[in-house]
Amino acid sequence: MTDTYDYDAIDVGYYDAVFHRNQGMQSKWHQLKFDRIRRELGQPQKHLDIACGPGTFIGSLPETISSTGVDIAASQIEYAQRTYARPNADFQHIAEGGLPYDEAAFDSVTSIELIEHLEQDAVAALLADACRVMTPGGRIIVSTPDYGGVWPAVEWLLNRLGDVSYEDQHINKFTKQRLRETLAAAGFQNVDVRSYLFAAPFAAALGWGFADLIEKLEPAFIVDRFGLLLIATADAP
Repeated sequence: MTDTYDYDAIDVGYYDAVFHRNQGMQSKWHQLKFDRIRRELGQPQKHLDIACGPGTFIGSLPETISSTGVDIAASQIEYAQRTYARPNADFQHIAEGGLPYDEAAFDSVTSIELIEHLEQDAVAALLADACRVMTPGGRIIVSTPDYGGVWPAVEWLLNRLGDVSYEDQHINKFTKQRLRETLAAAGFQNVDVRSYLFAAPFAAALGWGFADLIEKLEPAFIVDRFGLLLIATADAP
């Protein structure tokens, strides 16, 4: 992904363990995020998760969805295969570069917190290739931190207090406009980019269920202006 950060340094299955910890802001962040992306995903026939890591998102999907997860980290793919492989879910290690699939192979694609780790030319190439492997009218869902909101302040704190620092990892900082323009330039149509989450993950410190309640009650105008995460949806032409 970059020449300056060694992603193999992240413990195998680290983010899967965080997700299943069921306590703390980081765990609630991933659970709320996955809930929202699942709602956007619906019930596709063939789904591709780019940079699937340890396979946690695919593992959270109904078994009726046929999913393929890909990642350049072989150790994470091995973990995903051991943990989440099933008849309708498989995981493949791929090399950096183009996706090894035919045109119109998938009717949905997800890319969850990947593009902030890539240089802009790599993002453009990846999204264009994702568009190539999608069926006409297929949906892509992309998430990335919202650098137009309060995320930069949160990231500053996480870099100093959290288990993992993002200082060298997040090299591409997206706002709504930049993400919208990037998806459109890759050939996608009906691009919609929205902010998601404000106080809800932090509320997990006061109670796991309380955080879910806060997520439902957060005023839309606050989330739109100060949200932590961008979630984009778009359609393949």
